[in-house]
Amino acid sequence: MNTDIPLYLSKDQLNQQFPFNILRHTSKALKQTLHAHEYVQIAYVLKGACSHQLRGKTITASRGDVFIIAPGVEHSFNAIEGKSYEMVLLDFMPSLVQEHLKPYTDSLQPFLQKSDGEGGGLPQLWLHFGKDRQQFVEQLLQDIQDEFEHREAGYEYAARISLAKLLILIDREFRKERRKPTKQPVLAEQNPIDEVKRYIYDNYSQDIPLERGAMIANMAPSYFSHVFKKETGQTFIDFMNEVRIERAMELIQRDSHTITHIGFQVGFHHLSHFIRTFKKRTGLTPTEYKKTFGTTNQ
Repeated sequence: MNTDIPLYLSKDQLNQQFPFNILRHTSKALKQTLHAHEYVQIAYVLKGACSHQLRGKTITASRGDVFIIAPGVEHSFNAIEGKSYEMVLLDFMPSLVQEHLKPYTDSLQPFLQKSDGEGGGLPQLWLHFGKDRQQFVEQLLQDIQDEFEHREAGYEYAARISLAKLLILIDREFRKERRKPTKQPVLAEQNPIDEVKRYIYDNYSQDIPLERGAMIANMAPSYFSHVFKKETGQTFIDFMNEVRIERAMELIQRDSHTITHIGFQVGFHHLSHFIRTFKKRTGLTPTEYKKTFGTTNQ
């Protein structure tokens, strides 16, 4: 590890009898310098978006993103100008959950062991939970926070169990990701853009910056942008908006929500942007489309 990078020690940051801490960041002024910890840190984004510098990459992190920062790994979180966010940080020593994770020693150990700072040999430390898993993850985090704040008898054990559950869930999601290439080895190796497209189809309702797609494809953002357009015939943003509009068309045909609600549901933050993009794609405004294709007109 770079000796100029600050290293936060467990004896200064954590209780030695119960080496664990949980806190939330919401400050729009968050600006960290590169640093490392002697302990493990799990970071989960609850709302909004922020910037995470990790292993020499700058990642725009948003809801559902979770990072395991192993001891010795250099990183920093920073607020993005004009964007709000809420993040949960869990700091703990690996020994706290070692007994509960014995069946997962081979798969989870690399995430919890000390790094030389270069990240060599370590597995991917970033994971995105889809909407179907976010509620479960966030409930686990709330359970841990409640135990830690109220500190009723046995809170240490309850918090430790919930932390172990969270790590096991992360482990299973990583296993699922690693299994994907074995199902379609040629496709995964030769066309990482398909992985990005699948990610967009699964997460179109959320903010998906180009940097996220680049990271999934394991490419530099500028090169990824070029390759994506070459293979799809569309820019990253245009493709994502097309997926959103196609989903909006399905929802409008069902006639179950207002136009405003549907726009937000498929990932548009402003109604005017939704209407403009919808008309560009279909030649009709959402209201005109509803009048023509809504179930009440069929």
